[in-house]
Amino acid sequence: MKLRTVAVLALAGILSTACGAKGADEAAEKDTTVETETGANGTEAEGGAESTEGKFGTIESPCGAGDATIDPADAGLGADKLRVGVANNREGLRQGLLKELWDASSAFVEWCNAQGGIGGIELEAVDLVTDVTAVEEGMAKACSDVFAMVGGGYAMDHLLFTGRPDADFHECGMIAFPGFAVSTDFAEATDQVQPIPNPAHLKAGGSYHELKDLFPDLIDNFGTAYGNFASVKQNNDQVIGQAKAVEGFGNFTQLEYPLIGADFGVLTQQVRQAGIELLSFVGEYDNLASLSQSLRDQSWEGRITADANQYDSRLISSQGPEAVEGLVIRLAAHPFEEADKWPATKQLMGILDQYSPGWERAGLTVQSFSANLLFAQAVKDCIASGDGVVSRKCVLEAGQKITSWTGGGLHAETNPGENKPPICAMLVEIRNGAFTRVHPEIGSEMDTKDGFYCHEPVTLEGDFGEGNKSKSILDN
Repeated sequence: MKLRTVAVLALAGILSTACGAKGADEAAEKDTTVETETGANGTEAEGGAESTEGKFGTIESPCGAGDATIDPADAGLGADKLRVGVANNREGLRQGLLKELWDASSAFVEWCNAQGGIGGIELEAVDLVTDVTAVEEGMAKACSDVFAMVGGGYAMDHLLFTGRPDADFHECGMIAFPGFAVSTDFAEATDQVQPIPNPAHLKAGGSYHELKDLFPDLIDNFGTAYGNFASVKQNNDQVIGQAKAVEGFGNFTQLEYPLIGADFGVLTQQVRQAGIELLSFVGEYDNLASLSQSLRDQSWEGRITADANQYDSRLISSQGPEAVEGLVIRLAAHPFEEADKWPATKQLMGILDQYSPGWERAGLTVQSFSANLLFAQAVKDCIASGDGVVSRKCVLEAGQKITSWTGGGLHAETNPGENKPPICAMLVEIRNGAFTRVHPEIGSEMDTKDGFYCHEPVTLEGDFGEGNKSKSILDN
């Protein structure tokens, strides 16, 4: 029971994560690697992935031919290929957890290799799959086998720091361009660059202004429901901090529930007794669907909102569409439902259809692909800045110089190099079993840029932990 509890708690703590899988039968084998033959002109004969040759969305593709080489000291299993490790927890107690990270990253590798690799270096995706609590195993494999950790993530990523020379992120001199970072230990650590940074102390505040615009009569009775686990409590505290920064929010009742065996009937009564009319949920989609159903059964007339990890088709299917009708999700990326409006999103869907059939529509798919693009851009910039030799230090330095990033138009602008989150967001609502834009209306005054509402970030005060900055490869 303890291990299962930890697995569920870890999942609940992921703020920017959506766990994509359709079942254990779709999981790849544990030591899977993906590699493809590089094409002479970088194009594919068929499929959506060739629709914009030489580009991804608004940016030039960082992939292509060349004669670059890899520093053997950083090459992992060998300098013949650029091996990137994709962290995920899709096997074990929580079948399918973070499968979308592997789907998106392996698709990127094939798409990029079809263009000639990066600077002519062929890529290989190395599967760092572990059970939720076995992160040390994945880190050990990364230390021995790969150049960098790219596009992936572990639900318990604080366990990357083991203190063992052969299984510690810093001790073995690893770098990462992760699909997400959840713990403050990793989110604010040295030697990692995120496409959509998730620092604990600096948050985008725009979505709470959007909630105020949508629900002006509800925000004075704002509250939260969160699972009883330390990292989830930290996330909850950050939600409260963001809401308190917007004038008009009030009440701020915080309700804790057990992530295993919760009685949502009791929690519903607590919501009603506290007078909460706008409830922000922090936890896992299964529990959110159950609570939403219970609130509906007891005729609660308020509204529920949640962070981007709930942008997941399984939230709708868990208890059925009616259970979550009207639920509002805060996003910093363009939803798949609007692909016809945003070329990069449409192109991504074509690439995934071609190289990862059956991929799950989850928010973390976008972040993973953007992380791979960011890494590839950093490698390309590294090659251009020096003698054509790709090293971890050179790639990390190049990544830290990238201070404006949208993944070619996949998401709101971020500042990866300085670990600053997006300042723009949008809201989607579940209507008739589908995610539908609810704010801002495209072209309205609140549409600051590309369908997002933008607002200055919020600096939060509180004990959210500290990033692991004990070492950096740049110190040498």
